[in-house]
Order: sequence, then C-alpha cells, then structure tokens
Amino acid sequence: MKKIVWILILLILPVLLLKLTFVLTIITLVMIYSIAAIGLNLIMGYVGQISIGHAAFMSIGAYTSAIFVLRFDVPILVGVILGTLLSFIFGIILGFPALRLSGFYLAIATMGFGIAVEQIMGAWENVTGGHIGIRNIPFYDFANNDLLKYYFVFAILFISYYIFDSLINGKYGRAWKTIRENEKAAVAMGINLSKYKVLGFAIGSAFSGLAGALYAHVVGYISPADFGLAKSLDLLTIVVIGGLGLNFGPFFGSIIYTGLPFFLSRTEISLSIVFGSLLIVVVLFMPRGIGYYVYLLELKYLSKISAWIRRGRKMRGKLIKTRIGNIHYLESGQGENNILFVHGNFASSLWYKELMNLLPENYKAFALDLPNFGYSDPIDNISIHSYAEALNAFVEAVNLDKFILVGHSLGGAVVIDYLINYSEKVEKLILVDPAPIDGLKTPEESYPILELYRNNPELLKKAIKAIAPTYTNDNFFDEAVSDALRMNPKCFTENARALEKINYTKEVKKINTPVTVIWGDKDIILSKEQMEKTSKAFKNGKLITLSGIGHSPILEAPDRVLNVVIQ
Repeated sequence: MKKIVWILILLILPVLLLKLTFVLTIITLVMIYSIAAIGLNLIMGYVGQISIGHAAFMSIGAYTSAIFVLRFDVPILVGVILGTLLSFIFGIILGFPALRLSGFYLAIATMGFGIAVEQIMGAWENVTGGHIGIRNIPFYDFANNDLLKYYFVFAILFISYYIFDSLINGKYGRAWKTIRENEKAAVAMGINLSKYKVLGFAIGSAFSGLAGALYAHVVGYISPADFGLAKSLDLLTIVVIGGLGLNFGPFFGSIIYTGLPFFLSRTEISLSIVFGSLLIVVVLFMPRGIGYYVYLLELKYLSKISAWIRRGRKMRGKLIKTRIGNIHYLESGQGENNILFVHGNFASSLWYKELMNLLPENYKAFALDLPNFGYSDPIDNISIHSYAEALNAFVEAVNLDKFILVGHSLGGAVVIDYLINYSEKVEKLILVDPAPIDGLKTPEESYPILELYRNNPELLKKAIKAIAPTYTNDNFFDEAVSDALRMNPKCFTENARALEKINYTKEVKKINTPVTVIWGDKDIILSKEQMEKTSKAFKNGKLITLSGIGHSPILEAPDRVLNVVIQ
C-alpha cells in the first residue's frame, strides 16, 4: 500500500509543478541519481563489495547513448538501452579481476578504473568531444519537454526498482546477502561465489549506466568532469546517508544530495562542509542510514493511521447473541450434515470463505470469529479453554447437535479443548496444521515483533503471506489484515502465551472420536515431528501430509482439505 501511495504522489506531483519547471528538473535528477544509487547499493549493501569509481559506469552509459543517438540517429530509448548494456559488459570485465580483491585493495582498483575512464573520455576527442564534452544531446520533442522528461525517467525508475526489488527478494538476493555476511558459509551452502559476485557487480554497473544515459538526455550536455572521482564519492555518500542494504535507502540519499544544493544555492554555506558534516553524523549516530530511521518512524507511529482506517471495514457476515456476548459468523449451505470451522491466530471466519463455497449441497457450514477476533465481542480471560467455552456457547446458540469440527493453527488447540469436554457432539475432528498437542513455544525475542503487528498493516500482511506461501490472492490478504487488526490488542502477544500453557496429551487418550491431522510440508511454524506426535496422541488419529503446501492448506489447497473433511 505504501508503494502505491508513493507512486500516486509521484504521478500527480508534476501536474502541480507545471509552472515551476526548475523544481520539476530537480525531482527528475533525484530520480536519476536514485537509479545510480540503486546500482551502488546493490554492490555494496547486498553483495558486500566496495566501489569508489562507480560514476565511471554512469559515464559509459551517458556517452554511449549520446553518441549513438547523435551520430547514428538511433531512437533515444534504444540509445539508453545500449548504454545500459555496455555498462553491464564493463561491469563483467571489471568484476572478474575484482574477485581477487577485497576491502582497501578493491576500493583502490575501482577508483583507478573511474579515473581511467574519465581520462579516456577526455582524450578521445574525435568521439567524445574531449574535455569540452558533448552538447545539444536531444530528447523527445514535445510541447512540454520538462514534463515528458519527468514521466520518462519516472517510468524507467519504476521498472528499475521493480527489477531491483525482485532480485534482492529472490534467490539472487538470498545468495548475495549470504556472501555479504560470510563467504565461507556461502560456499558451504553451495553458492558459487564467482558467479554471484560478478553478476551482482555487473547488474549494479548496469543500473548506473542506465542513470548516466538518462542524465545525458535530460540535461542535454555531458563532459568527463561530470563523472569524475567527485561524482563517485557523491554516489557513495548518497548510499551511506540513505542506508546501505535498504531497498529504499537510495531515494532518501538522493533527495538529500540533490535537494540540499537547491535550498542552499542562495546562501554562502559550503556544500562540501554540509555533506561532510552530514556524512560524519550519519556514520557516528545513524549507522544504518536515514532511511532506516524513517522506516522506524513509519513503523511505530505513522502506520497507526492506516491500521485505524483498516479496522473500520464493513462486517461481512452475521451476528448472533450468545451467553458470552455477540459472535460474528459466516454461514453456507442448507444440507443436513453440519460442519463447524474454527480459525487460527491473526485470522477470522474469512479464512474459510473460499472453502465453504466448495461445499456439496448436502452440507451446511458455519465459520465463526472467536471472541477477541474479527467482529466478535472481546472477552477478558485470554486462554485456549475460554475460547473453547465460547465455541460451545456458539454451538448452543445455533442449535448444533452432531457435527464435523475443523480447527486451523490456534483453532486446532481450541477444538481439541472443546473435544475433551464435549466429545459427544463431535462426529469427527479435522486438525489443519494445528498447534501441537503439548503446546507451542514462541521465542521470547519474537514478542516485540508481535507487538509491532498491532499498528502496522504492511508488516502484518508480510507475516500472514509468509504462512500461506503458495496462495496469491492479494485482495484476500488485504481483507485478512483488516480482520486481524480488529483483534483485542492484548491478544497480539497473549494468544501466543496461551498456546505455551497447553498440554492435552493425557486428556485425549480416552477419546474415541476419529481425528485427522492435515499438515503442509512447507509449514515454517510446525514440524513433521510435532504433527506426528499430535496425531499419535489420539486413539483414532492419523496424519495426512500435503506436499508443497505451507501452514495454511485451507487457503492453499481448499479442495484437498475439503475432501478429507467430507470423506
């Protein structure tokens, strides 16, 4: 959601600044330097290599695009692509010898490459125009050239960030981060150091070449001095100030680097002193970069507004009054066979909506929000047994007699507790990736994170998506987050405490009700050993393993779960 907000702001902003063309140009340059900084951030923040000559790749991209467009009359977009590709190739060429270097020696080598490129561009007068540079580099000729430049650069920035974000959150990103932290560990895990280091350096170089090509066409003039050692140090400053290893760090660094000269242009303050002082302050007191602390600010405070808005979504089901308060539920079907679904932690009846739509005609299903969840009333006593008693109050209110009972995750513990006390009402019990029979211990260091979920929809959404890795309906996750944010605030941590206290191993031994445990083998919370122990604790228990499914088979494989329920 935050990304969408930023995209909308950047799309609307130029319309508001049509008469302030200079400001529009400044923002365009911010985006260009962001692309260059993305490349350097990839190399330094994720691969763990050092580059102090990164502006050389901007130079290669800028001169390549300018020369091809001016002398060979190729389209501007083609020139930009060629500049990016040539920077990628030079990144590979420099990346291989860089494999043998690290730390100070790699820094010197990259600095030497940057100086060499600057000197070559200055000496190659017949091609590059020498130290005078190249003037009158064209851009698309439209009525409002500045506006077109803005949207052109914005579109490329959007694509660049998408590619970068996909890389660092995929297998390449995991490999780069492992190499950055410990090369020996990376080798032990089967990561090819040469391949990933060279590829990371080359891709980072390509981003800078792309930025250089855009710079040439936006500014209209380039010279070797524009991409000298000073520019390389500027890029390094942008990345460090913004935050090394943060995917959004380059944007904050670029805003400061490009914006400060604009605000200080009419003063006598030295920019070198300002940037030097800022760099010292960041290194000493904000070592993770300004972007990291902006993120913390948003995480702790600004996201509360979004969380408050999300809690206000309209109720989708029915309310029924019970002896413990109002309970919200979904109902489906008119058949004579009854099924009752109980959700897990950070969940609601919504999680069963898709599965309930698949029910045969001879079944009738109910899915409730437990007290303290969704749209049901809160209760003071937060415990698994209290939830089980509330479940019984709902059963009484809707006049259920004999039914199939299904529980997922925390709901698994709730239905086990219910079965122990009201086994005569349960035809059979289905446990879907349930809390283990002897409780689930949450590491103490995880509780501060659980607290953060209360007011941070984006963080909560990531956590929910992680337990359903093969489910891709993003609209569902948005609704699920809204329901999760309606939880009793105490429950964000106290539900985990409640799961630590349970142990039903002895109580279930005397129960004859058929019990089936369904477990997804990609579950990141529960192990196979825990599920085997849970199924074996029952007299008539069995375990069914679903291959390639995570912690939430009710979402990821609803048809397979339903087959087990109704068979």
